Amino acid sequence: MVYQALNKKGSTMDNERLMIPGPIQLAPEVLAEMSKPMTPHYGAEWTAFYNETVALAKQIYGTDGDVFLMPGSGSAGLDAAIGSSLGENGKMLVLSNGFFGERMGDIALRYKKNTVVVNLPASQPLSPEILREALDTDSDITMVGVVHSESSSGLLNPIRELADVCREYDCLFFVDAISSLGGIELQMDAWNIDLCVSASQKCLEGPPGLGLVALSTRAWQRIKNFETPGWYLNLHVWKDFADKWGDWHPYPATMAVPALRGLRCGMERVLSEGLAKRFARHLNSAHRLREELESLGFLPVFPESVSSPTVVAVHGRSDLDAKTVAERLRAEHSILIGGGMGEFTGKAFRIGNMGLQAMPDQIEPLLEALKTVVNDKTA
Repeated sequence: MVYQALNKKGSTMDNERLMIPGPIQLAPEVLAEMSKPMTPHYGAEWTAFYNETVALAKQIYGTDGDVFLMPGSGSAGLDAAIGSSLGENGKMLVLSNGFFGERMGDIALRYKKNTVVVNLPASQPLSPEILREALDTDSDITMVGVVHSESSSGLLNPIRELADVCREYDCLFFVDAISSLGGIELQMDAWNIDLCVSASQKCLEGPPGLGLVALSTRAWQRIKNFETPGWYLNLHVWKDFADKWGDWHPYPATMAVPALRGLRCGMERVLSEGLAKRFARHLNSAHRLREELESLGFLPVFPESVSSPTVVAVHGRSDLDAKTVAERLRAEHSILIGGGMGEFTGKAFRIGNMGLQAMPDQIEPLLEALKTVVNDKTA
């Protein structure tokens, strides 16, 4: 009886179309990989599979450095990267212009009370000038952290230019690429990014459950001898297992086997499409969405020049607020979109333009449903 009740309760949810900024809809082949029989998370055959998966991640990151696939969310990856990279004398600067920038600052402050968090308006993109001013003010900064695609608002920050400034000041540069990796151009080594965290459930087209943490060779040389706290979320522990147990168990914990199988398939899809083609597809899809939404009276939160291609955010109308739009899309069309976050709560709605969701066969039904909602405001 309990099973039947839960199954019935979940039936509507199981038929909803996800157009949120993650987790995203999964391709049938990804779901099929996740449903394969369970296999041990160790041994020569599985370890080869895992190492091949890491190699795929390195291609997408554009790095020759280490990549760790950690069971947990993107926030677990952020925690691991920050906690493992400061050491006894490190000091972090976080430039924040949104909800997830604030989260990065919160994590850093829990490791180091001397962390400097510069909170900017959510409407203001980060800039090299702001970063230079902060670094000139405090010469003790050893690492700078920023969010690439601030998915709470749909703002895109100029990480390549910020990385150049960090290299000038000899600081490590840390990027949250949770909602951008695999959907927006990012070249970790070529752009001088030292640490970069992402997650499996967004543009990489995998299920939730894995945080990806990448370190450049320069970053590892800088932090390898640091004394750092913790065990499970300590990259020094992960590196030690990869080096010493690499032939049969290259990580310190039980690997999330179905999630890793799904991520592997998702990243194969990313690379088979071709990164340049994929980035262009997300840009074009985001442009079409913004144009169509504006024609319906939903004005973009940001100009396209600073808008994320993977999270399309628009304001509600005076006669049709953002919350009502989201509620009616779900109730009448079984389509889920995201609400605004932070200062945009109740004022804007967000569409996840990631992976499969950035395809015409997903965008067109959403737009048709939105037109129906607009044309029948009295429903």
